[in-house]
Amino acid sequence: MAAEIASTEDLKRLLRASDSIPPREAQQLLMGLAAEVNKRAALDGLFWLRFVQTRDEASPDQPVKPFPVHLEYVREIWEHLVNDQRVVIAKSRQMLMSWILACFAVWWARFKPNQAVYWQTKAWDDAVAMICMPSGGFAARCQFVEDHLPAWMQVEYKAAEGRIQYPNGSIIQALSGGADKIRGKTASVVVQDEFAFAEDQDGVYAAVAPLIQKGAKAIFVSTPNGTSNVFATLYHGHKVALEQPE
Repeated sequence: MAAEIASTEDLKRLLRASDSIPPREAQQLLMGLAAEVNKRAALDGLFWLRFVQTRDEASPDQPVKPFPVHLEYVREIWEHLVNDQRVVIAKSRQMLMSWILACFAVWWARFKPNQAVYWQTKAWDDAVAMICMPSGGFAARCQFVEDHLPAWMQVEYKAAEGRIQYPNGSIIQALSGGADKIRGKTASVVVQDEFAFAEDQDGVYAAVAPLIQKGAKAIFVSTPNGTSNVFATLYHGHKVALEQPE
């Protein structure tokens, strides 16, 4: 049954078709369908993304939009995030990379117990804006993803500034920049956001490398910032020679 369900609208159509059965049986049908969908979503992130909403502040007429899971490059990036231990992505502003990574962090933490997902970027405020804002503030991206899932798919997470904690023991935690902030952490996933602009990239990578050796997943993503930095070396697989003026 779950393999044939594409979206929340499909669930609604099935429920409308069940109007002729007694209320108790209809409720049991709903609970059974929700359980099957959640079971598949835990195994297949691309399936789960069909139920995810994103926010587009530049579109006042439709600020809340379905996640564009149909885009081929989105699906390809997702497969790398799931299957590869170390991922390096050079992004542009039109790639929705922040939303892709926010969704991946949420999916990983909510469906896998006792995971620690750390999201590090240069400024604390930027990291918080990705994970969870203070109470009453503008919803951060991971927070927004959770709060706009269908009601039957939501879980009661604990929210704090820069932190989401799930009932399964997993967390998503914001970190400000610096090797000392990530050093010594027991991580399942580390997201290094805008790494090409991070201070002390050598120190941060030296702190992350032992985590990778222990089995953590490390994701380095950034808009390019020249070639004389650690991110450029990771992206190209070797140090890039400086261009000589003609």
